[in-house]
Amino acid sequence: MARAPASRKRKTKSPTIRQRLVLWMFRPTRLVLAAALALSWLFWPQVERQLPQLETREEYHIGPEHVIITPPPHWVPPDLVEQVFARAGFDESLSLLDPSLSEKIALAFYTHPWIEGLKQVRKSYPVRVHVEVVYREPVAMVEVVGGGYYPIDRHGHLLPNTDFSAADIERYPIIKDVTSVPLGNLGESWGDPAVTGAAQLSAVLTRNNEAGQSWWTALGLETIHAPRRLAMDDEVDNLQFRIGTSGGSQILWGRAPATRHPGELTVPKKLKRMAEYHHINGFDDALEPFVLDIRPWRGTKRSLLAAEPDTLTRQ
Repeated sequence: MARAPASRKRKTKSPTIRQRLVLWMFRPTRLVLAAALALSWLFWPQVERQLPQLETREEYHIGPEHVIITPPPHWVPPDLVEQVFARAGFDESLSLLDPSLSEKIALAFYTHPWIEGLKQVRKSYPVRVHVEVVYREPVAMVEVVGGGYYPIDRHGHLLPNTDFSAADIERYPIIKDVTSVPLGNLGESWGDPAVTGAAQLSAVLTRNNEAGQSWWTALGLETIHAPRRLAMDDEVDNLQFRIGTSGGSQILWGRAPATRHPGELTVPKKLKRMAEYHHINGFDDALEPFVLDIRPWRGTKRSLLAAEPDTLTRQ
């Protein structure tokens, strides 16, 4: 007796990835959602034009009165923020909602000649912009050929002379014998290594000593004399400087304070020598003006100013 053939199971093919994707996409709910998104994208420009423009609303407007800066010292003009806005050309369209507002404010302050550095710009609401800055500090007045004085900071950067009165000039050391004119704009370097070195020296001498008085005032100093340059490519480290006292005597200081020359005395040693000599002898009690050389390693040397040749340029 013959066996009946075994029943064969039908094999069904599983849907491919492409088929699954089509089945997933072409469902009513997903088709409706896709259509809604497409229409939203298509008609959004027209809708956006109908929405209120928040950037132009008065409550988001930024003016100088909304900017709070680091408390400025007395030598910085009180209208600094107004100056910054005017220089940058900011108008009524400046808004707190502008995503680039912080960058705009930062650049405007950073390029102002009274600003040495910028720490941060922070926005807040109600409308305020907080700006933390480091201010430049005037350390000397440069006397130029033909008359006139230019204020500089400790780096020899030019400051706005319109922010100083004639009475202010007498409050700062006077740098004399400068034969150059400023090569940079306000807030930029003078461009003369002699001015740079003299600015460094002035910054040191206008600091306070242990008694709380500036070295400049305590020692009765009056001027800093820039050296006679022998070449236009002279560097600061090659130049040496003199200090003039109120009685007409001179102190041979030597190289600028930032020098790394191996044969130069340190700034504290030079200040100590000047203070000790001034305490014992004074700088202007002699019958004739003299020259005090504080540079030698073995001690100070004194000679009459009339007998001292003017050869202090570079060594």
